[in-house]
Amino acid sequence: MHSAPPRLRGPPPPEHNVLEPGNFGVNPGNYGQFTDDTKQTLAISKSLLKCGRFDSMDAIHALIEEYDRDPRFYGPTSGEVFTRIKTGCAPLEAARTLFEEKGLGRTNGSVMRGVPPIGICYPPESVRACSLAASRITHFHPVACEASAVFNTVISCLLRGESLARARDRAIASCEIAEVRARIAAPEDYPLRPSMDALDTLHASLSLALMSDSFQDAVTGAVMLGGDTDTIAALSGALKGAEYGIEALPDAWLRNIEGIDAVISCAEACG
Repeated sequence: MHSAPPRLRGPPPPEHNVLEPGNFGVNPGNYGQFTDDTKQTLAISKSLLKCGRFDSMDAIHALIEEYDRDPRFYGPTSGEVFTRIKTGCAPLEAARTLFEEKGLGRTNGSVMRGVPPIGICYPPESVRACSLAASRITHFHPVACEASAVFNTVISCLLRGESLARARDRAIASCEIAEVRARIAAPEDYPLRPSMDALDTLHASLSLALMSDSFQDAVTGAVMLGGDTDTIAALSGALKGAEYGIEALPDAWLRNIEGIDAVISCAEACG
């Protein structure tokens, strides 16, 4: 029996509108501090640059190295996968056995960490296969894999000049799981749930991007949902950033952000 989708986790919605970034998310930190979203995205990006392509073995070792530096932000699925590998499980079997034994792996870790770099590096016709492989190193659940593939397809299309609506349509056409396809085809028919579930995360971030006319509105809307706000904000922001470019990011938000130069440099190298 597979486990139910993860329940809502994280702080409640703010009482008032958020006008600038602050402390929010499942693991709140200091203003401008990285959370697991950025740490893991950078790990995947560096692996892509090192190998010139997505390499599952190199990527899993890059993630473990980052995890060993600071494990506090990582979710239970990734943490257990890394523990299994470090205690002797074959690196590319750990996530699969965890899913088969416990039904785990539907959380949003693989959606949030691999989206921008894989979407940047791979064109729409090949991004799906890479996305599935990237998800399966830690999150083997079919819904998590499909959510990752859908999101990466949207990012890949946006970065190659397609509109958000057209990118969403192409992602729908390539989607192979009915539950995921139904949610992204008619996102307005479902309530936004900022939980740690991969499909809830995909739905919330894509809905916010479709409803918003600016990067700032999408990210602010994500924070206002409460729950896993750092991940929803990161993904809705990735969509609007891919749609509009870095010029759409408010200057005030970029100042004093941890490692911002390294993040921009890594993104430019991936492109």
